[in-house]
Amino acid sequence: MKILCVFLTMLLFGYAADYDRIPLLQWADPDGSQPESYEEWITLHPVLDFHHTVQEVVSGDGRLGDIAIITDDNMYSTLINELAQLIQNLQSEGYTIHPHTVSGGTPEDVKVLLQTLYYGNAIEGALLIGNIPVAWFEIADDFGSYGYADFPCDLFFMDLDGTWLDTMSTGNNKYDGHTGNITPEIYISRLYPSGLGTDSLLLKNYFAKDNAFRHDTLLLTQRALVFVDDDWIPWAGWWAENVSLLYNDTLNYWDAETTRATVYRQKIDSVQSWISVFAHSWPQGHQFAYNNGASYDFYYANEYTSQNPPANFYNFFACSFSRYTSSGNCGGSRAIFNQNYGVGSIGSTKTGSMLDFEYFYEPLGQGANLGTAFKDWFTYITGNGVTFDELCWHYGMTLLGDCYLLPRGHTPAVSENTQGVFVQNTVRVLGNPVHERLFATLNLIHESTVEIILFSVDGRKIIHDEDHFSAGTHTIPVVLQDNGTDLPNGVYLLHIATNKGSFTEKIVKID
Repeated sequence: MKILCVFLTMLLFGYAADYDRIPLLQWADPDGSQPESYEEWITLHPVLDFHHTVQEVVSGDGRLGDIAIITDDNMYSTLINELAQLIQNLQSEGYTIHPHTVSGGTPEDVKVLLQTLYYGNAIEGALLIGNIPVAWFEIADDFGSYGYADFPCDLFFMDLDGTWLDTMSTGNNKYDGHTGNITPEIYISRLYPSGLGTDSLLLKNYFAKDNAFRHDTLLLTQRALVFVDDDWIPWAGWWAENVSLLYNDTLNYWDAETTRATVYRQKIDSVQSWISVFAHSWPQGHQFAYNNGASYDFYYANEYTSQNPPANFYNFFACSFSRYTSSGNCGGSRAIFNQNYGVGSIGSTKTGSMLDFEYFYEPLGQGANLGTAFKDWFTYITGNGVTFDELCWHYGMTLLGDCYLLPRGHTPAVSENTQGVFVQNTVRVLGNPVHERLFATLNLIHESTVEIILFSVDGRKIIHDEDHFSAGTHTIPVVLQDNGTDLPNGVYLLHIATNKGSFTEKIVKID
């Protein structure tokens, strides 16, 4: 037993991040641009008087805790229907929601609001929508080799009782020290599409995708792509194992000569729920090395918009790719503000990224939402204080998108809700393909309208029927055809909803 304990300890801790050996990320813009500074940012976003309005609290049923939604007041009236739908979804999951609107102000003003909500209502997280103030951090000599760096730091809003210091140049409104109790109390995410088009239209489209994902109509194949460029190949296998804590099915791709932008374009066109890409980058693109590191090609951030890859979540191990303050915004935002897919991304606003991935993926694999997993990871990183290397690697980490999302989906495949609406099972009847049917057995406690939708994994509606049924047990056939033509073999999603609840189940058709 003693030998077993030692072995397990090695498994658990033997792969902890070795900051002295893992190659640093690098800013990789071929045109030689530099990160915009705080001074450039604040010139375009001057501090205005702070105004704050409390919206009506929406109470859940106690299954889950309290959360906050803080919206830029200039966007609130435009998004009122989308916000109402989001709040309704969150309430149905069991949350109590505290909506607020703000305009102007400083990061400190927003933090006071978050502290009030945390100490008064025990919120566990907050979603920031629109132009909400940004806290900045500065490092005199980044990584001891890169020189001066300043960057947005959303950890400032997550840690509500630590001491944040401005000592390097007092009064410049940038923090450079963090002491005391530095572990986070809450999680934070942002939705900020500035510079990508019309903010209101992009946010409306995002919330339509968000709503579809919550109802499993945007749920994609439960698979992850792990795409690792040259410098980190020695760690790629272990990091892929971390991703598999969330998705058992991972497509792992790393090779010094073939992890190229041309191949990346092909790989992300496959339908998958999650993409983890490891590459030297800048806010507007990724760089991939080949020819023994002597040559490079590039995948540009705007291709996430034009290619519109069928994936919903991203972890960008990519220098500054989530620097949402950048002109034209960043790739991390572009990946979630495209037309049809993308609802969440995690990455860094500076040269640095996530390590010790298991502390992020394990909670997600156990059913935590994105924000909780992000907080759990940051709690591990800051739990015993932070070294200078940890500060440089991790203080720019930010979560973009709806922090309350569950990457595996929000509707259990087999369920009976608290009102006992239905249970279900499916039976495959094989034979002549023309007559191949799927049977859904519904046990309705009350009479109900029943909606049946069959989706392809890319979200296309193939069948959409609706009928009214009395209370009792009903066997409903679903013909696996599209306009009279047999469906090809593959994966489909069957979504059935009643007046009281819904479920979605993955269907694999094999002749």
